[in-house]
Amino acid sequence: MDTSTFHVRQTLKIPNCNGCQPAPAGYAPSLSWQRAKVSDFSDLRQRLMSLRSKNDFRKHLHQRSKLPEIENETAWLHFCFGSSLRLKPLCDGRTATESSQPSLPLLSVLLCLDQPAIEQLLCYHINWFQEGGFSDVQGQWLFALFACLEKPLTPEACHLLRTAARLCTNLRATLDSPEHPHLSGLNLLQCLVARYFDQSDLCEK
Repeated sequence: MDTSTFHVRQTLKIPNCNGCQPAPAGYAPSLSWQRAKVSDFSDLRQRLMSLRSKNDFRKHLHQRSKLPEIENETAWLHFCFGSSLRLKPLCDGRTATESSQPSLPLLSVLLCLDQPAIEQLLCYHINWFQEGGFSDVQGQWLFALFACLEKPLTPEACHLLRTAARLCTNLRATLDSPEHPHLSGLNLLQCLVARYFDQSDLCEK
């Protein structure tokens, strides 16, 4: 049934309630860019799955004893960002101190974490993003954690991803230039949530 004839008669419009801000002019990625990023991300996830299925990750298990307990948010903040100072360093671009450097999301770390731990760490990062802003290091961690999430998503993981997309679009809307160094990372994270993780109402055309 063709419903287009009813559009002009529409008296009630339901607003978009997903909480995401539309991209300012010149800030949104092209559809071809989005498709290419999703394809690359899918290939990366296939390689990660292959490592796990071949049990290659077992050689990294010794690293687990060197990682913070997953329940210890402060320890993970220090581990990921290289500073025990909470949140303020994330706002002004300083993500490390001379005595403590940030830890990158290496395979030796990621392959030690099971799905509950991945989701908990993702929750921490989204909370830090929400409370203190975005940084390049955090973008790397969010991307890596996205890559480790198993599908189908749990309800909790789905909620976390949608929250991340909302935060990315809201921050993007405040950037002062389409040349801002964070724009590409924010667009990438939002794109992956919408297109790879099947949150189609968040897709940008």
